[in-house]
Amino acid sequence: MCGIAGYCGPARRFNQEKLELMLRAIEHRGPDDAGIFRADLPEQDLSVWLGSRRLAIQDLSPAGRQPMTDAATGSAIAFNGELYNFRDLRSELEQAGCRFCSRCDTEVALRSWCAGGIGSVAQWRGMFGAAVWDAPSQALWLLRDPWGIKPLYYRRDGESLAFCSEIRGLLAADLAPRELSRRGVEDFLQFGAPQDPVTILRGVYALLPGHALCWSRGRTEIRRYAARPSPIQGGPEAIEPMLRKIVRQQLISDVPAVVFLSGGADSSVIALLAREEAGADMHTMTVIFDENSYSERDFARRVAAHAGTRHHEVPLSAGDACCQALEAISRMDQPSVDGVNTYVISAAAKRSGFTVALSGVGGDEFFGGYSTFRRTALLEKLGRIAGRMPALAGFASHVLTRHGTAGAQKLGVYLTQPSQHPYFLQRTLFFPAQIGEICACGARETEADCLAGERLQNILDEAGALDRLNQVSLLEARTYMANTLLRDSDQMSMAHSLELRVPFADHLLAAFLLGIPGEKKGFHRAGKLWLRQAFGNRLPPEVFEREKMGFTLPFAVWLKGPLAKEVSQTLDRNPHRIWRRDAALRVWNDFLRGRAGWSRPWALYVLSRWAEKTLPV
Repeated sequence: MCGIAGYCGPARRFNQEKLELMLRAIEHRGPDDAGIFRADLPEQDLSVWLGSRRLAIQDLSPAGRQPMTDAATGSAIAFNGELYNFRDLRSELEQAGCRFCSRCDTEVALRSWCAGGIGSVAQWRGMFGAAVWDAPSQALWLLRDPWGIKPLYYRRDGESLAFCSEIRGLLAADLAPRELSRRGVEDFLQFGAPQDPVTILRGVYALLPGHALCWSRGRTEIRRYAARPSPIQGGPEAIEPMLRKIVRQQLISDVPAVVFLSGGADSSVIALLAREEAGADMHTMTVIFDENSYSERDFARRVAAHAGTRHHEVPLSAGDACCQALEAISRMDQPSVDGVNTYVISAAAKRSGFTVALSGVGGDEFFGGYSTFRRTALLEKLGRIAGRMPALAGFASHVLTRHGTAGAQKLGVYLTQPSQHPYFLQRTLFFPAQIGEICACGARETEADCLAGERLQNILDEAGALDRLNQVSLLEARTYMANTLLRDSDQMSMAHSLELRVPFADHLLAAFLLGIPGEKKGFHRAGKLWLRQAFGNRLPPEVFEREKMGFTLPFAVWLKGPLAKEVSQTLDRNPHRIWRRDAALRVWNDFLRGRAGWSRPWALYVLSRWAEKTLPV
């Protein structure tokens, strides 16, 4: 696990000092080592730079140092992530005559590339954001894993291209403007996080999951490399052996590992399999609160005792909430309404001596755990009825938006302004009209708007090939999981130099599940049917029988308690003039009166505080 950075373009516009500034900004991603690679194309006055900060996970010796070069071809790689099938790939390469100098997966990725180029990446099973200098073709390739578990950001400027694992690296070397992206802010307000490929910064973009960017002699091309894997036949009986193999591979590490355990179905399954694969020394960890209605302490304890793990609890009181929240926001690479929970537990894991953690992210998306799977069908019916009776729909919309709860207000807007897919309604914080009233920053950007439109259409096209229930599964994975859960998992864990692995986001497991009709998996009745059938008799009954809680901090309580003064004062002074002050304060007052959920004022607060820290005036 590492942080990577680099540049390619006119030699006069970049130097080692700038690369060192980028690497220093992401040192937390790799405190164990650093390295730099340079290749020059003198006939064209172009240069290529790769930089890496290393968090040593596999082969802790200097043999795993990055960027890593291939003596035979002159090619080089800077690799952030893990190849979980690296042993299988290595065996195949050795049989073909390849010889290795280390035990780490980065060398396997490099040798694999040298043997097969971009075609070899389809065989990589893991999480990665990588940069490869292909010396024979004099081309630089940027690569991102199929579900976007690891980030990779870039900025193009004429013939040059700069890239980094975090946007803060681009800012540190003055390679990106310290300006908010209007589209990025709008996405943040609508969904609680910027939506790839658009970021919160003007002109800075994220490489999309499953895509490759190729720079060659000043020209850039982006294309999708990840084709959908061939369908795998099977039923719920296939889940246990598939997940077991995935967990076994993701436990491979030369440093201590822990499972983040909430006591819910997803993390409990991971904990059980990890204990069975790793033995009695397997550790689990959970965050507990004084607010009993939010704490899953008792459930996590029962699962840990049942599985036989060595369990750790991380208490978080309301009194610590403000300090922890401010600290987490300051460490966010991009703002998010979520993520503080992962920051807290990651800090505790690192203090306890762990460098690798496994989490249950992805289980809800691929096993139908969210209420969106059931509600989307209902919304579709209501939308059809509203289309046939517009007058009645208009009256109902007026009543709901004026007098209803936050959820009712969403429904009221939807009855007269249906979105492209009813799924998106359920993940919406602010509707476009509300965003227009609140947001006061920046002008529109044609490129960002075009990229966002293309991205949405591509997701809808990909979903269109699936049945209605699997459409929700894909939309959850491509939007909420990718842009909130996975991004938060990465930035909040790496802030503490901790590698967070997500077994449920394995792309072969996802392909298998998406190839099974949603009704057959029980998505229309209740969540986690196949997971329950595979593990229900091996875990305490309440794991699958109790109501889903989710790993959420009690912000609804804290925002009216220890965080109230901090949030209200921040919105009142309106740093950076991001918001129309009166509109922002109305959002705060609506929350205090019970007409809006906590996430709306929290979103305004997070972006305000993030901008103060990251984009000083």
